[in-house]
Amino acid sequence: MSTNAEHVEHVYISDENPGAARWRLSILSAGHGVTHMQGAVLPLIYPLLMNSMGFGYVELGAMLTFTRLVNGFLQGIWGIVSRYVSGRNLIVMENVGVGLGIGLCGIAHNFLELTGLVTIGQIAASPHHPIGSAMLSKWFSRKKRGAAQAIHFATANVATVVCPLIATFLIAAIGWRKTLYLFMAPGFVVALLLLLTLPSEILVAKSKRQFAFTSGFLEPLKSPTVRRLIITASITAGGKGIGIMQTFLPLFFLNHLHYSKSVSGLLFTLFTVTSVIGPIVSGKLSDKFNRSKFLSFLLCGACVMSLSMITFSLTDSSIGILVPVLMVMGMFVYGYSPVEQTIMSDITSQELQASAYSLFFAISYGASAVWPLILSIVVSHFGFTAFFTVVGLSYLAGAVIYWTGNWTPPASSSQNVVS
Repeated sequence: MSTNAEHVEHVYISDENPGAARWRLSILSAGHGVTHMQGAVLPLIYPLLMNSMGFGYVELGAMLTFTRLVNGFLQGIWGIVSRYVSGRNLIVMENVGVGLGIGLCGIAHNFLELTGLVTIGQIAASPHHPIGSAMLSKWFSRKKRGAAQAIHFATANVATVVCPLIATFLIAAIGWRKTLYLFMAPGFVVALLLLLTLPSEILVAKSKRQFAFTSGFLEPLKSPTVRRLIITASITAGGKGIGIMQTFLPLFFLNHLHYSKSVSGLLFTLFTVTSVIGPIVSGKLSDKFNRSKFLSFLLCGACVMSLSMITFSLTDSSIGILVPVLMVMGMFVYGYSPVEQTIMSDITSQELQASAYSLFFAISYGASAVWPLILSIVVSHFGFTAFFTVVGLSYLAGAVIYWTGNWTPPASSSQNVVS
């Protein structure tokens, strides 16, 4: 696999100007928080609309699956687009689009309109993961990018925790439509800050041999290491905190353990708090150790904690025991994703990272859309004991692959020209 066009030493802004690097990370992470707002706020609106618009769980599930697939598929195109449009401008347009996507849902009057408007929001949000990750890889050296990716990841989870609390108050005070209109504002504000304070950089300089629009886009897949990473991430997607655990744990608390709504809500809140702490801790530590081996450790920990949850599915255990188990599990479950994403920048050259991340997120998000269907069938036919077993095995499979695979970065991966 071609690794670089010119063998010139690359200087990262994280080394030359740490203050500027921290600001870029902060404002880009704020943009990531905006990206996650719609996923945090709209679920509070859906129950209100199901009665008034006359749709049920099947329609809701179909809408969410469809919009998630659209989002995942479109993440695959931005590696090509980033050759012609600066990363900053793509993220600016994304934040404006997400703001509009949330606000426009306030004008929906039927299920079809709602589906279309939610889809617009998902389309608008699709550039952030591949382009944001590629931007961070361009700015932060290998010894610092794990922490940077983790902060970027955790900030989005702050929005996931805080926005529902704000939205709950606003819905009661001013109604759901006006609440959605107000949630347009953060997208516009952050987009303006991004536009004014980040440089307009093309992530990948077009080489003379790139004649076609799609030329070289699939180049990262020529690397067996990249292919192995994408496949492994698709396997570990079976236990992601966002999308899997955040979906099924409330059902486990309510329907299997038969806890009250208030107790279930408290347990769920405690679990989501680890989505902020876990990534920051794991990201910083991954910069200090062998990243793939550390990732394997995190997945082994997630496996052990998932399998330990089987005890709670089979016996009546004290909630006082469940709470620390849940918190430790969250640290592992939320901690592994940013480390997994960082490995992509470790194993690809600068010129290929935008395409590599586009392919990574498109394929792994496609798997993420399939896993909930698989696990819902497992729960409905075999119960939560089988659920935690399958999830635990997905972690274990990933841990084995990361431990045994060769994840050595190419010698020239840190020697590429960057503007």
